[in-house]
Amino acid sequence: MEFRFEIKARDAAGRIGKLTVNGKTIETPAIMPVVNPKQLIVTPKELKEMGFGIIITNSYIIYKTPELREKALEVGIHELLDYDGIIEVDSGSFQLMRYGGVEVTNREIVQFQHDIGVDIGTFLDIPTPPDVPREKAEEDLRITLERAREAEEIKEIAMNAAIQGSTHPDLRTYAAKRLSEMNFEIHPIGAVVPLMESYRYRDLVDVVIASKLGLRPDRPVHLFGAGHPMIFALAVAMGIDLFDSASYALYAKDDRYLTPEGTKRLDELEYFPCSCPVCSRYTPQELREMPKEERARLLAIHNLWVIREELNRVKQAIKEGTLWELVDERARSHPKMFAAYKRLLEYREYLEKNEPVTKASAFFKVSEESLRWPTAVRARERAERVERKFPETVKHPIFGEIPKYLSLSYPFAQSEGEEDFTIEKPRKGEAKEYIIAIAEYQFGEGAGEAFRDAFVELSRKTGMPRQIKDKGKHLATFRAEDGLLTLGVEGARRLHEVLPFPRMRVVVNEDAEPFAKRGKNVFAKFVVDADPGIRSYDEVLVVNERDELLATGQTLLNGEELKVFQSGLAVKVRRGVEK
Repeated sequence: MEFRFEIKARDAAGRIGKLTVNGKTIETPAIMPVVNPKQLIVTPKELKEMGFGIIITNSYIIYKTPELREKALEVGIHELLDYDGIIEVDSGSFQLMRYGGVEVTNREIVQFQHDIGVDIGTFLDIPTPPDVPREKAEEDLRITLERAREAEEIKEIAMNAAIQGSTHPDLRTYAAKRLSEMNFEIHPIGAVVPLMESYRYRDLVDVVIASKLGLRPDRPVHLFGAGHPMIFALAVAMGIDLFDSASYALYAKDDRYLTPEGTKRLDELEYFPCSCPVCSRYTPQELREMPKEERARLLAIHNLWVIREELNRVKQAIKEGTLWELVDERARSHPKMFAAYKRLLEYREYLEKNEPVTKASAFFKVSEESLRWPTAVRARERAERVERKFPETVKHPIFGEIPKYLSLSYPFAQSEGEEDFTIEKPRKGEAKEYIIAIAEYQFGEGAGEAFRDAFVELSRKTGMPRQIKDKGKHLATFRAEDGLLTLGVEGARRLHEVLPFPRMRVVVNEDAEPFAKRGKNVFAKFVVDADPGIRSYDEVLVVNERDELLATGQTLLNGEELKVFQSGLAVKVRRGVEK
């Protein structure tokens, strides 16, 4: 069994990941269309051709259908479904929730999943619906954890371990912590379909965040039964990596047409607001006149295109650093979604921990809620810290009074609101104060001392700071794009001297030490410790276990993730001490 998950880019608590299972790789966030092996409205092979590299089907249905069971055991599930991508399976838990019982044991279904060659299995957990009494939720969770331990002992494949606990947040967190201690690969958040069906998105936020608070950050999180594009941006911003849904087919059978903002009935449409292969070829009237089976198939294909397009839009927003803007826009498509968005912003500590320190795009005040985004909250808190040393302020149209010497830095200089913000060039003799203030803002209290004796070169063309030096030695570069500092080796040495361990440190083992010294990137499996205050895209100090400086670079992971992840890039090293 091969399973790897690594992060490639991030924004909010969302992340673009690379998930590899048994030699097959997909990019997350991703959705796995539900395939009913008895009713194929769109074939798995067609799904693969459309770009869906992972699907989900129900191993219990195959197990209980003699002809399917026999063929699956004979040729394997990939040949049964004619699909060469990643196949995940459910265990019958959905049927257990809907109908109250299944005719299989946990051990039997886990063994069956192994025997038919699935890529990702699921043990038979107990899905507890919302709002059940606490005693019922606790008892169901006790059984789920027992079955998890049983599955852990016998499993030979990558496996889901669903987080249950109904609408009791502390039970969700407890379940996540216990399951994180076990040997599982993916963690679905279970029994949330009833919340989504009744538009209880605010409660969904509480359930997801409670689960994420207890989970290891290196494991992908799957929101079971979520497949409407309207929810993708919000869910990914919370930290969801995987989705699944049969909605594309169920809606199509009911003549319902998906859009990123909601669902429309086919008989309401005079024009298609879409350019997918179906909408480009047919009019709404032509679809209405088709036989029901053909119409349902075409609507299902359209729905899949919309789902795929919205996920791509979310991923592009992560790359650009504009995921919060997309969440804000999508949240206004439904009052209940807007309430969920505002609820999410109440989880300030969780969001700040996962928010990058800098972004490729400017900060746009698109609404009053923008001022509660973690970027804005963090900027104000850090600015208050700097203001104690540099009390001279300027008036910012979005952030109010800010220290004058932070007016060149992200997000203050890179922002758009109702009014423009005039950026003043450093006056003669002031440039060093800007650099010291930025260091305090970027690296924390006391960091400015590393640049106390610095000389700041100003650009002849723009008058802005560029290179920071001392006695001919390069300390740092002032980045024009975000007004923050990129450290040179000498600047890193000085920062290392003034900041006590473990501040801004990523500690690597002896295997990685010679490579880091030569300026090679640091990979997660070699990290043994890190400052918990590190945030993604921070400039960090790479040190060995004796706290000797090896390199400086930009981290992709936050402090907690650096200590847990075992796959992928951890620090993009800019300079090693021997380079």
